[in-house]
Amino acid sequence: MELRPVSGDRFSSSDVDLRYDMADDSSTGSRNNRSSSVSLPPMVSGGYPNNRADQKKAKAISDAIDRSLKADKERQQKEGGIKLLILGPSETGKTTVLKQLKLLYGRKGLDSERQTYCRIVHLNAMRAIQTLCYGLEEADIPLEHPENEVHLETIGRLETTLKRFSVTSVGFANPAIPRKITDAKAETDLFAEMAPAIKALWADSGIQHTFKTCTQLNIQDSANYFLDDVDRIADPEYVPTDDDILQARVRTLAVSEHLFNIDNVTYRIYDVGGQRSLRKYWAPYFDDVNAIIFMVALSAFDQPCEDDPRLNRLQECLILFNQIANHKLFELTSMILFLNKIDIFQRKLLAGSMVNEHFPEYKGPNDYYSTTVFFQYRFIQQCKDLQKQVYTHFTHATDTNQMRVIVVAVNAIVQRLNLRSSGLL
Repeated sequence: MELRPVSGDRFSSSDVDLRYDMADDSSTGSRNNRSSSVSLPPMVSGGYPNNRADQKKAKAISDAIDRSLKADKERQQKEGGIKLLILGPSETGKTTVLKQLKLLYGRKGLDSERQTYCRIVHLNAMRAIQTLCYGLEEADIPLEHPENEVHLETIGRLETTLKRFSVTSVGFANPAIPRKITDAKAETDLFAEMAPAIKALWADSGIQHTFKTCTQLNIQDSANYFLDDVDRIADPEYVPTDDDILQARVRTLAVSEHLFNIDNVTYRIYDVGGQRSLRKYWAPYFDDVNAIIFMVALSAFDQPCEDDPRLNRLQECLILFNQIANHKLFELTSMILFLNKIDIFQRKLLAGSMVNEHFPEYKGPNDYYSTTVFFQYRFIQQCKDLQKQVYTHFTHATDTNQMRVIVVAVNAIVQRLNLRSSGLL
């Protein structure tokens, strides 16, 4: 398979300003590929102005665009700002993107949530080692050190305890659980008690082998991040860092609205729960949406759905994106696709997980570049409107430096499309 440049405003990319057509060398024809990204705006006059009259004309057009941008920003402020939804299945990184926005553009960053995240980090670490112990026993993998059997039994008894300690969204404990059980001190004391067992098991080669080979375990992506640092997070004076908060996993069970000022434009951003049972609550927020960020976890290509183990997680993403991209209420809505968790995706490829075992239609090499092009193509295929642009970014949502660049690009996309809808582009 080779990549050949094609023309047309249908195709765009955030990383390069090239447009591609996928073609198979074995075929006599070529197949148009809908790819996605951020293309540069066309020249207003069709070329560079080369005389004084053209320069005056170009300046007049430029001034008109500037006035339109200013008026558009003022209108958006009066109307409550740009409405942006973050959609996608569960565990694709929606809340992580929101955390990055708080860190980059929030008035207080993540400081107001730091103490709450202390208990979330502890719960994440305990849940991670519990899942690994379950995977080790299911795969019949022996422990390297037999003396760790006692720790295995200790962690095994965590199941009923962890069900009592449940965080559904930041600052709000599970409403079905008595307040005294979700007391942060109780969780901190429990983690301190479990820390020696967690450390011993995580250092055991049997658990390490389970972590590296049992890719279908429903284990959070940040498991190794926290398990590598048990001593630090078990310290009685522990306060979560920004990176800790970005890595922490919180299940969202409600729709939340957040306001951010980005380049003097107010954004109303909605974070939603991604589980199937919660998607029925999305509909009331579909009216008057300016842009949608649709989140996909590329790393889930070899994992079954939590809601339906018979369905591949990435297949579920494709189905849901098809429904969102072709929804009648989103005909004029900017569609931005985040193919997320590229760091974990690349790690899985290097560990030997084969894309064609889960997507038999893929016939290319099992390298990062070829497989990401394939998945990008599969998602763009879902959009039935050939004139609708889908802007794609390959993301590592816990990387603040990368997300800072991507947020600027997304803001530029939304502003550019506002100009286009005004007839100035």
